[in-house]
Amino acid sequence: MNDPRQSQRGQFRLGSVLTTVLLVLLVFAGGLWVGGHPRQSGFDRLPSGIRDTFVDGERTALATQVLAILKSSYYKPIDPKVERRLENASVTSLVQGLGDPYTQYLDPEQYKRFLDDRAGKYVGVGVEWQPDRDTALIVRVFPEGPAAKAGIRAADRVVSVDGKRVTRTDGYAAMGTVKGAEGTKVTLRIARAGTPDRDYQMARAEIRRPVVESRVETSGGKRVGYVHLDQFTDGSAASFKAAVRRLVDAKVDGIVFDLRQDGGGLVDQAVGVASVFLPEGATIASTRSKDGPGETLKARSGQIDPGLPLVVLVDRGSASASEIVAGALRDAGRARLVGTRTFGKALIQTTRTLPNGGAIKFTVASYLTPKGFDLGTRGLPPDVAATDDPRTPKDEALAKAIAVVAR
Repeated sequence: MNDPRQSQRGQFRLGSVLTTVLLVLLVFAGGLWVGGHPRQSGFDRLPSGIRDTFVDGERTALATQVLAILKSSYYKPIDPKVERRLENASVTSLVQGLGDPYTQYLDPEQYKRFLDDRAGKYVGVGVEWQPDRDTALIVRVFPEGPAAKAGIRAADRVVSVDGKRVTRTDGYAAMGTVKGAEGTKVTLRIARAGTPDRDYQMARAEIRRPVVESRVETSGGKRVGYVHLDQFTDGSAASFKAAVRRLVDAKVDGIVFDLRQDGGGLVDQAVGVASVFLPEGATIASTRSKDGPGETLKARSGQIDPGLPLVVLVDRGSASASEIVAGALRDAGRARLVGTRTFGKALIQTTRTLPNGGAIKFTVASYLTPKGFDLGTRGLPPDVAATDDPRTPKDEALAKAIAVVAR
């Protein structure tokens, strides 16, 4: 027969064990939260001896500790705006320590611009430029933008922005101020060959980049289709396919696909663009990370005129998704590359938003062409070298590409 006292003692021991387990779990969970959130929990303001008992110093961000010391002991109060600036600077330095120029911390304002650029729009005056000694050489003016309406042209040089000189010593920082709030004014001092320098004042406006441009050129009696893809943004693959279809319907003898200054964008759009010229199931690229081989990208259905001669025009501004497409077309024997070596930045990046409204953009893998060329370490060399001189009205690289495809 069971002794009731033994049963009670057993129940008591079981209850004690369960209570102990519960307390351990609560302490563990609390430790995790406090260790990861010392500022929110208030433990960062405790005396060091007590604080260190609850907060693991090795897991607490050093920047958080330093900021807490400054907030509690600095000789005057720290303004919240200054505090945010200090936090942004510390995170930026932390990320830069990786030595990967493509892994970046984006503060809330930078993240908004990043999303706008990915959508193919921004607020500015509608020009593209490249460094040229101590000026910014304008290489493209978007139609209907403020710069075009003001009379600014390709091959003009920006000398200053709102009185701030454009110089290479500060990384052309003045050009970073051309973008701004819609409707605000900005003044560019422009140098143009044969005329005195002149100021152009414009109101900033939303610029929607023309994603696809196409036309028909003639060379040696042949009709050559030209299609330029500005960026791999949402919907760009469908727009590109429609443009190629129009050129094929116009009975062109070949196509020049211009990817110059296309810095890439969305990889799913790159797959859609490559699928216009490749058979369904053809390998476009594969991925490689620290864990080894990963995903293989395959062409979708919808190939257009597989026998039509094709040249891809590239330069140092062709990067990321542009390199994926160019490498796939060349490795498949579908196209020749004309121009200069590409940038060498076909990397898989992911973006994670942060509580402050900013984000961290970081690299997780690189892309390989179907034949194994690592696009994350070096650019694609051209089959035929060609360089455009932006100081002349003629596009020498395009002329070379047209001549190659029209042979």
